[in-house]
Amino acid sequence: MMARVKRSPTYTKLASICALVLAAACGYAPVDPRGVFGADVRAIELQMFENRSTEIGLEAMLADAFQEEFVRRGLLKPLYQADDESSRSQLVLSGTIVATILEPTAFSSVELSLEDRIDVVISLGVQRRETGQLVLDRRDLRFSERFLASADPNVYESNKEQALRRISTRAASQLHDELFQQF
Repeated sequence: MMARVKRSPTYTKLASICALVLAAACGYAPVDPRGVFGADVRAIELQMFENRSTEIGLEAMLADAFQEEFVRRGLLKPLYQADDESSRSQLVLSGTIVATILEPTAFSSVELSLEDRIDVVISLGVQRRETGQLVLDRRDLRFSERFLASADPNVYESNKEQALRRISTRAASQLHDELFQQF
């Protein structure tokens, strides 16, 4: 039977201090993502997406998702065009919902749709307010989600709306990540 070696608190403290000294000696330093765009950039203006699709209200879903994502991550404060503070934001996010495409994906034995897929195609850009320089330029991004079809129009629309909300959340998360991973 092996005996357990009990380590003293002094040994643990010494090992921690050595690890910190080694990390500092090799030049490692944590990067603050807030400084990616410069020390003065603390907010981003979220302009309402232009909706060229047939889905009424999708631009509001996307706006809500982007606002929630920026608030949740806390790296940039989201502002809207109507805010008094928006003129102080150094970054502006704007975009277009290019299209939504709805297709059946699964059928019953009597050829009724059991499951549909909705694709949302968006284009967006983030630019610096003062210079107009594009920080992020993404064209024709496609997000897809499947949902259960139903003969009841209310259930069908509810399922489709839930799918669009999931797409909006995923799009906001992905584009927030891309914005900070470019540097």
